[in-house]
Amino acid sequence: MNNSNSRKEILSSIDNNRKLRSKLFLIILVVFILFSLIPISSYIVNVWMPYQKIALKVENTEFTRKDLVEFIRFNQRLSEEQGNQFDLGSSLFQSLQLLAENEIAYLYATEFGLTVDEWEIDEAFYLKLGLYNNFNLESEEDEQVFKERKIQFLNQIQINEDKFKEIIRKSLFREKLRRELSREIPTLQQHKYIYEIALEDISTSNLNKIQKELTVTSNISEVVKKYSIDPEVIRGSGDFGWIPKGIKPDLDYLFFGENMALRPRELSEPFIDQENSVYKFYIISDVNESLELSEENFEIISEGILTNFFNEKSQLVDMQYGLDNETFNWINDRVQVASLFNNNNQTNVIIE
Repeated sequence: MNNSNSRKEILSSIDNNRKLRSKLFLIILVVFILFSLIPISSYIVNVWMPYQKIALKVENTEFTRKDLVEFIRFNQRLSEEQGNQFDLGSSLFQSLQLLAENEIAYLYATEFGLTVDEWEIDEAFYLKLGLYNNFNLESEEDEQVFKERKIQFLNQIQINEDKFKEIIRKSLFREKLRRELSREIPTLQQHKYIYEIALEDISTSNLNKIQKELTVTSNISEVVKKYSIDPEVIRGSGDFGWIPKGIKPDLDYLFFGENMALRPRELSEPFIDQENSVYKFYIISDVNESLELSEENFEIISEGILTNFFNEKSQLVDMQYGLDNETFNWINDRVQVASLFNNNNQTNVIIE
């Protein structure tokens, strides 16, 4: 009689083998998934998560590290397009402050009736790229040139058009707010002609000698050149020119204060310049009660008014900075790497 397995035993053996193969397959699959998760986990922990950390929060709007890197790269590329040098070392703090100011301007825009249209975004970007001549987006040729330059620009910094528009839109709100706040700046203002002199010897005898010459001379510039030891002051004769109130806010009390104001041709109190280890003195040579503001001085005063507005409103809004040494170093590294990459590779895929 045959010792061959019965049909039932054969089927049982086949079934057991199938189950064993299934278990082996599952084990292999689990091992494969686990090994696959290692690089994915590493990417999430080391790449994705650091980008998503919050660098700035203004009310309900959060800006991640990625947002900040893109904002810095955007402004860096604009500077390069305009032929200006971009200081990476100070860009982080300036960009954080500018992001916060843009957001505050956006929050308070409705109080001043400010709006930004789509065409203004294109126009602002067009002008920032230096395409000033014969600007007309209604011309098909000009519009095509604009689109090509915009695609090239966005491609180089690797941000999409929505992000680009958001950056430009909020920067326009900031600029419009500055103009609105500047409406009350008088065109005609009191100006004073200011000189600066740098001294090491501030003995009574030396100061008395300088004061005597200031009183009798008709050329204060020559006295400044004669006694100042600061090469920068000597080259410029320590000449600040005609300045109104608000150009040098820290010294407004000295030049324009009522009780402590400096009198013409009088040597001021000494101000310590620790960086250069000298003492700075100031002299008013002349006063003009009604002089028209120069465009440069108007811009300086205008920016000062805007800064005061932001300082005041920043105390009223919920604003939090997520900046520490690790974040500072991480962002600077990302920006520098992106700069090197884009300088060496001009064939990136175009962002649609």
